[in-house]
Amino acid sequence: ADDLGWNDVGFHGSNQIPTPNIDSLAYSGIILNNYYVDPICTPSRSALMTGRHPIHTGMQHRTIHSAAPYGLPLSTKLLPQYLQDLSYRTIHIGKWHLGFYRKQFTPTYRGFNSHLGYFAGMQDYYDHTIACPELSKMDGWGYDFRRNMSVAWDDYGNYATDIFTKEAVKVISDHDKKTPLFLYLAHLAVHSANTYAPLQAPQDAINRHSYIKDENRRKFAGMLYKLDESV
Repeated sequence: ADDLGWNDVGFHGSNQIPTPNIDSLAYSGIILNNYYVDPICTPSRSALMTGRHPIHTGMQHRTIHSAAPYGLPLSTKLLPQYLQDLSYRTIHIGKWHLGFYRKQFTPTYRGFNSHLGYFAGMQDYYDHTIACPELSKMDGWGYDFRRNMSVAWDDYGNYATDIFTKEAVKVISDHDKKTPLFLYLAHLAVHSANTYAPLQAPQDAINRHSYIKDENRRKFAGMLYKLDESV
């Protein structure tokens, strides 16, 4: 999940938006009530991929903007690279946000056998463009969706959460159980989309929460419903 609020899930006591699958995952696993992470994307993801506090990799300050000429240092060996050394099949689906100004910084050059998703920090859930000129004068507009290093035009118009869910199910279903698998599924949901339409979900998912009076909150509930459905 991306930018999911503490009080937006049932296992933390919320009764507004049902999240039965996320709750089940929590109750059957480990709930870390005193575990702290950075409040923004790039620092948190760098820590996850390296096992190191972002201050040790230079990733502690802020998120990587689309046109920024840097990324998680290539001198740092990442989790999927260690797992490849142990004969794991490593798959990345969804958000990267650890640098892509050179191909060497992208997932399939950092230890993942395959990648389906986007390199930047956010995008439209349907047309997969990123448009955030207010973040930086250098940031423009463009289509950001790839399968490995090829632009994935076929996914244009399809809802991002559904794309990632379908791909993850296929990876698991087709996987040879004789080989260990590391699947890093980094959903866009429930991060906001572009500023002109920040909250996006299929209408049927939104309609399920008609009891929520606030329109924006109702749209958010639809986004979370699709994430929970994915789980």
